[in-house]
Amino acid sequence: MNILDEKAFIESVRKLNEKSFKPGERNNPEVLDSHDFRYLKSGEFSANLHIHTNHSDGSMSVKELLYSAKEITEKYNKDFLFAITDHDTIDGTKEALELSKQKEFKNLNITFGVEISTVAIDFLQQKKPLQIHLLVYGIDPFDKRLNEYLKDKRNLKLQLAKDTIKKLNEKLSGYNFNLEEASKCHIMIKKGQDEVAHPLKKYTSGKILLSYYYPNANFSYEEPIKKYKYLFKGQEPYHQIYKKVLEMYTQSSLPAIPDEIEQKIQIARTIYLQSHPSIGNMLEAFSSFEEAVDFITTIKSGVMSIAHPARTKAYCPEFYTYLFEKFKKYGHEKALFYEGYYQSYEGRYFIEWSDKIDNAASKFNLLKTGGLDSHGKDLITRCPYT
Repeated sequence: MNILDEKAFIESVRKLNEKSFKPGERNNPEVLDSHDFRYLKSGEFSANLHIHTNHSDGSMSVKELLYSAKEITEKYNKDFLFAITDHDTIDGTKEALELSKQKEFKNLNITFGVEISTVAIDFLQQKKPLQIHLLVYGIDPFDKRLNEYLKDKRNLKLQLAKDTIKKLNEKLSGYNFNLEEASKCHIMIKKGQDEVAHPLKKYTSGKILLSYYYPNANFSYEEPIKKYKYLFKGQEPYHQIYKKVLEMYTQSSLPAIPDEIEQKIQIARTIYLQSHPSIGNMLEAFSSFEEAVDFITTIKSGVMSIAHPARTKAYCPEFYTYLFEKFKKYGHEKALFYEGYYQSYEGRYFIEWSDKIDNAASKFNLLKTGGLDSHGKDLITRCPYT
């Protein structure tokens, strides 16, 4: 296995373009896993730098990932490059390093990485916390300080999740909220990765409504969410969307949510929101954007990219300039990239903001990386549920 360090990674990225990150064009622009695979077949698809394994919230084991990369390398592109970028853990990269000793994987090109979850709370004109994910490439899987940093944050988040579940049960008796059940919708909550409040919003809304409308249901709260995931967008409250999805899932019309159930949902909301940072209040379990970027500059190996920038939606026209300016200020020469060729956006927001994001990035001479943000059964499948 050819393992690219940060220098070799930088040189490789410079040679890539948009088609390098696309297995094909989508048959339906709104459906992520609908590629026609034209660029895979032509050999132009040559990199996926955003892949998750079952060490975070992906479906693949590391070995399955390597076999998927092996198939593409042998069948379509001998120079295919991929990266393992699990959320807040580098355990998968350690496993890949061990597997790299096997002869069957000797021709693969890989870089070891991680996706660090951060929260921004002090950008100019900011009114609410922002999730910003940081991709780091060319890391040493056994870097002691990096391992300790990620482990500490995971442990703190896991404890925060447990404490929040306890508070939910104290205020809303009878539901038996638990971490294992919450993880059915968002597996990372029981691993101490990523967030606490967002998965608990899904969980509490779903469980409270399902318990009210179908107290003897033969399905779990998360099944309607997974089946109709694409509907959970826009400004409408999450539990209102869940009610509509529940109607679609059961093919029935349901009465309006009564006040007493609405009140329970709001009590849950008050509790889980306390487990998320707010403007001027960074919780210990979370990494601030600036802190995480600055930390990466202190480890021996690793260069940074802003993950899927359009997923952090602009609250003002200058937002992306603020974002990349802070990125360079705290990341210095290690802040090199942004995910300009990200292939898993949905809807019109990215289309409308793409040029503005590129223009903002160009002010700081950032290069484009890209990837499919693969969570599925192979490294070209986005959705973990298919």
